[in-house]
Amino acid sequence: MTLSTLIAGLTIFCGMALGDEKQVLRSPPRERQDQAPLWSVDLNSDYTLGSKIMKSASLGSQAVYHYQIEALRNIHLFEKYYLQLGVVSERFDFSRSDSLYPSSITSVAGDVALSYWTGDDFYPLLKLEPGIYYTRDHIALDSFDIPIRAVAGFKIREKVHLVLGVNADPFEEDWAIPICGFNWEVNDQYNLRAVFPDPRFSYTPDKKLEFFVAADLVGGGYRNGPTYDRRTSNALLDYSEYRAGSGVNYTPRKGLSFEMTAGWSIERRFDYFRAGPDDASKSAPYFKLEVSIDL
Repeated sequence: MTLSTLIAGLTIFCGMALGDEKQVLRSPPRERQDQAPLWSVDLNSDYTLGSKIMKSASLGSQAVYHYQIEALRNIHLFEKYYLQLGVVSERFDFSRSDSLYPSSITSVAGDVALSYWTGDDFYPLLKLEPGIYYTRDHIALDSFDIPIRAVAGFKIREKVHLVLGVNADPFEEDWAIPICGFNWEVNDQYNLRAVFPDPRFSYTPDKKLEFFVAADLVGGGYRNGPTYDRRTSNALLDYSEYRAGSGVNYTPRKGLSFEMTAGWSIERRFDYFRAGPDDASKSAPYFKLEVSIDL
């Protein structure tokens, strides 16, 4: 499936919008309650304990601290569709570094998304993040990149939706990574989102509490700064970390949630795919905290 085909199907979303409400004198307050928030803010931070890089054991055990901050202004377009505009900043800090392995990886980008509002959450259908993606403290014109994410959902039966899409990034070795799978709302308490690369199975005993097991992939493509190693100097670095864990999400009120995860970082990989080495670390535990706020 091509990217153009996916984008053409973006207006078809896996959820059916609630409707057919009777028009009554007190309808304006109800409509305001159903409207999406003006602002959405997500903050997440995680720490991966130290592990050795297999081809460079002499470097020692390397730990990683990672954070991401995203702030979006939500602009209503029509029905349940919104334009989201904002900024997103992400950074990885490593406890050990040398010419092969940077001390930090950073991105600062704009955030432009066409999203569907379910009444509780936004689901981005098309998302662009133009910005600078760099390592260490070196920023240059060739650090500019535009990762793109396109996703469409198709209802195939009651409470089961097929999810198809693509992540595209010119700075990565595999510049197009498929998003594929299905979402199955088993019942009011259990939900299975079997979608690569971020599957999740959750149990929700009540509206405020959710227990889950999940996996996620973090990282991306970055322009490396100048180094003393010709293989890595100003080269493109494809950094990735795939993790699996379990956790709990607590939502004390609508528009505010806290999520805590503990699990295992299966592998961290430094891939200078055009000119240099491709090294991976051993596995290690990780811990994550995420806060989501709607204003």
